[in-house]
Amino acid sequence: MKSIIIILSAAAAITLGVIGVKAQGKNNSAEHLFKAKCSVCHSDAIALNMRKDRKAWEATVKLMQQKRPNFISDQDAQKIVDFLVSQSASKK
Repeated sequence: MKSIIIILSAAAAITLGVIGVKAQGKNNSAEHLFKAKCSVCHSDAIALNMRKDRKAWEATVKLMQQKRPNFISDQDAQKIVDFLVSQSASKK
């Protein structure tokens, strides 16, 4: 019985660890995308030090898309907005 509890506890810890790594990887890929696309034209610190809501970030990223057509896809823009919103929320 004690062995089963230990095995189940280990399995749960491994599962939670994998879920945490996947979630962290998702955020890291959004951060990587942000840095790859946005820091080409300006320092990423500019955006990371701003506090904006989702609507304001969407407008900002759309403006950046217009400045460099075809450089930031709509799909990438959404990921960048999500990342920036999460960063803004952590500064409140």
